[in-house]
Amino acid sequence: MSTTKSIAQEVENLDSLDILNDEVENFLFQTQKGQVQLGFGYGLGVAYQNQDLAFTNSSVLIDVFGSFYAGYYICNTFWVGGFLYGGLRTVSFDYSNKNVELFLGGGPRIRKYFFHGLFTELSYARSKNQLTYTVEENIAKFDGYGDIYGIGIGIGNFWTKKISLEISLNYFYIKSHYAIYEEPNTSSNFNITANISFATRYSKAKK
Repeated sequence: MSTTKSIAQEVENLDSLDILNDEVENFLFQTQKGQVQLGFGYGLGVAYQNQDLAFTNSSVLIDVFGSFYAGYYICNTFWVGGFLYGGLRTVSFDYSNKNVELFLGGGPRIRKYFFHGLFTELSYARSKNQLTYTVEENIAKFDGYGDIYGIGIGIGNFWTKKISLEISLNYFYIKSHYAIYEEPNTSSNFNITANISFATRYSKAKK
């Protein structure tokens, strides 16, 4: 009986080792120089408003957003690229408060992978914003723009040589500019994002 258990354990260990080796191989393949990475995802964030909006007593905000990004590996495990994103931000936890801020923008991003699929990234984006303030039946809308500076850490699970799942934790420092305010509203945003990425090889066309 003990011999049978030992054999079963050895088979299980070998299977686990094969899976690990496959993921390492997929990681090395996807992150090699010349690869192009395309991805999309969604996220949820919580922000602390450093400067209260003029029309609300709330300083804690909720973000919901989606994003698309692309990067080119200029060397192994390091890519440069850009991203587009859009979403909305609520400015109160009060369900009777219909105040929201919509944003849509994009900018450059760089990412560096380390061992076991861990990575860190830096980004900057400029966004077009629209602030909607509702009081009873009255609605007021204000247009503006935002500057977003981001840093993040995450980990990728490399399922195949073409597809990976990524989970990242990000910090964003956001400056929102509106003509109705003399100074921009600033906030610190923390969010978690889930992405699906696709890798493809870039090759120059033959003349």
